[in-house]
Amino acid sequence: MGRIEKLKRQLINEANIRVLNEQNTDEKTAVLFDGTSSAGKSKSAELLNAPKFFEATDPNNWVVIDSDHFSNDSKAQGGEGEKRRLKHDHPNIRDWSKDFDNGIVSGLYRKGDPEGCIKELENEAKKKGKEVNPIDVEKCKNIPENPYEDQYIEGTDPRLWYMAQEFKTGGWKKVIFDDIGNDIIKYLPEIKHKLLIHAPIYILMRNIGGRNKDKNIKNHRDPKDVLKQYLEKYEATTSEPDESVGDPTTEMTRNSLKNLLMDKIVDTYPDYNEEYIDGFIKDLGVTTDNTKYWIKVKNNYLSDDQQLINVDREQKVYLNTIGDKLGIEKSEEDIDS
Repeated sequence: MGRIEKLKRQLINEANIRVLNEQNTDEKTAVLFDGTSSAGKSKSAELLNAPKFFEATDPNNWVVIDSDHFSNDSKAQGGEGEKRRLKHDHPNIRDWSKDFDNGIVSGLYRKGDPEGCIKELENEAKKKGKEVNPIDVEKCKNIPENPYEDQYIEGTDPRLWYMAQEFKTGGWKKVIFDDIGNDIIKYLPEIKHKLLIHAPIYILMRNIGGRNKDKNIKNHRDPKDVLKQYLEKYEATTSEPDESVGDPTTEMTRNSLKNLLMDKIVDTYPDYNEEYIDGFIKDLGVTTDNTKYWIKVKNNYLSDDQQLINVDREQKVYLNTIGDKLGIEKSEEDIDS
């Protein structure tokens, strides 16, 4: 069999598998665990004994699909994340995508300005003290046809498209989407349970501290990144909120919040200072001394069918709530671990 004939057969097989699996999505169950990094989403997935999808062996068990699974690893382009993306890219776009960008956004390059693309390459190269790769310049100018490009929803994280494709074509029956946002719903409105897992700031700081002691640096988290995510979802209120839209169990004042952050961040991370802490507190909406505040979800964030789950101090009750929501029976060992 010749090389061209083999390639044709490979493309036909890929197309057939894609169509077969997409036809069976009605038989699949999807759950969204939305929340900031370090809120407790991974611990929730552990409740379901759910491994990462690429480490799973049984398609009938729960698996986790995370946007990080489609990111470039520490080796930059050419890492495992890129390989997982290329599997879902249309064959026309795979060579273009390699060591360059997510294939699904090729349409943005087609509609965009090649000179602007080249300028971005030059700026990036200058930052790194390197020369622009001539191959990348050509990729800015010449974009192959990509039959999938119209499936990309502009303004969303491109990795979400790949997460959705893994759900549709991967053969998994029960999937947990672990992400720091809820835009995956735009690609998969059929997600059955949409949970927003909120951890109070003191628990976030505790979880970040624990993660940053891990020997594996990939598990470390920058508090600034986590608090930025927090501001995108939540705000302070002087009215005790209902648990469906906020956290009525965690009361704070401006002084107590500042003391917490100064203790957990400034004293631990030398690059942070009091000015940053004051700015975060102000942006959160905590502006007055000697006033009680609570945290609520921003009005424009929580979707109608998304449920807020507040993480408790012992980080146990919220797991029971999630288990009840998903119909999971937990042993005493699960609860106490």
